[in-house]
Parts: sequence; C-alpha cells; structure tokens
Amino acid sequence: MRSNTILNYHPLESLRVQRPVHRIDYLCSLVKGLRVLDLGAYDDTEVNKLQHKSWKWLHREIAASAAAVLGVDAAKQISESGEVITGTNSKIIYGNVENLTDIIKAFQPDIIIAGELIEHVEAPMPWLRHLAAAAPGKRLVITTPNATSIINIALAMLGRENCHEDHLAIFSFKTLSTISRRLPLKSGVIRPYYYDAQLFRGRFHGSLAPLINLLEYAFLRPTQFMFPLAAFGLILEGTLETEPKNGSPTLPTVAAQ
Repeated sequence: MRSNTILNYHPLESLRVQRPVHRIDYLCSLVKGLRVLDLGAYDDTEVNKLQHKSWKWLHREIAASAAAVLGVDAAKQISESGEVITGTNSKIIYGNVENLTDIIKAFQPDIIIAGELIEHVEAPMPWLRHLAAAAPGKRLVITTPNATSIINIALAMLGRENCHEDHLAIFSFKTLSTISRRLPLKSGVIRPYYYDAQLFRGRFHGSLAPLINLLEYAFLRPTQFMFPLAAFGLILEGTLETEPKNGSPTLPTVAAQ
C-alpha cells in the first residue's frame, strides 16, 4: 500500500514509514539483469584495507546481480590509471559525479545507484537537477545515513557522534522528503534500511562476535523494526524527469506500513 504524504513540518505530526530493508540485498534485487551506473563506487576502506570476512562491497555485490556495472569515482587511485577493472561485467572509471552527461550518454544505464554519496556532495540540489536533466526516464536510487538513527541517538547521549571526515551533511526522513518534492522525480519512495554490524565487526577481536551478534539481533534489529525512523539509513528512489513546465514540485510517495 502506498499513499501520497503531505508534510506539514510540525514536530508532532505522524509519519507513516515502511519497515526497514537490508540495504545491499534490496539494491541487488533492484538491479537484476540491468545496466547500472554506480556513482561514488570506489572506497579505499572497502577495496584496499583488510576487512572482516562478513564485509560486503556494494559495487561488487551489485555486479553479481546486474548485467553490466559502470562505476564513477574521483578517487586518486583511479585518476592515476583512468579505470579499475572490478569484474567480468564491471569497472570503475575516473570521473566527476557532478558532471555525468557524457558518461550517461555513452553508457545508457537502466538505473543509477548513488550509495552513501549525497552526504559527500557539496551542492546536492544542483547535482540532482543536473542528473535529472542528463538522465530523464532513468530510475534513481539514493542511499544515505539517517540523522535520527538509533546509533546517532545512543552516541549523542554518550557525548559522541558518528561522522565520516568527508561528510558535508546528514539527512533525515523529512529533509530527504523535501529534496524529493523539489526534484523532478516521479513516484518517489523513501524507505529505511537496517544497520549492518559488518561495519564494525572487523574492529573487535573475534571472541566478541557472539556479543556483537546479540547486540545486533536482540536489540538493534528489533528496535529499528518497531521504530523505522530510528533505522540506520534511508533509501530514496524514483524515476527522473525533466523539470515540470509549471515549476510545481513533485510530491514523494512514501511506502506506508
């Protein structure tokens, strides 16, 4: 069931939010057999640093499901070679994700994935409007950490904050809804995704694995299921369109519980 959600931006208004999904599994289900443009695909943490055996690299997981994957990233490691071959049907090329017109025209993707990228972009709205103009009719999927996640709330109570050094913004359900309605985005849907303990399993001794699993499955997962606005991250997806002639905003469609 889906319903158009009109936000009043009142702190006490009720938000109908879908139950969380598993981010990587969900994205892989969306790209089966498709040509995927994977923006911000390269991450030195994921590629060159030793990780726990449970670690999953989004780009590689997408490639296992899609017909073809073209990653775009401005990482120094890629600028030196121009491209990195990551699989039989995937590679990452050097490029600026804020100027994709030529790449989109040449590759002709079916779907565009921007995984954990929007929070790194200096000017999100101009970037997304450029993307809409360059790829009208293409499916866009954006994932980003959630400002109101249970992790952020817990850390704040301890006088701490979870933030990558390259993050320029952090989005909530309402701010992502605002972006959706100001974009030429058709059938926009926002859904939360679960925290995945693979993000920190490798930081602790293996003997602590049972405790980490207990924390994840006995507390974090149930809490996020019962309170979706406290989920670790958010997924915004929809079909890009050209700017409406009348300039009126496109209202997001939020999957209801």
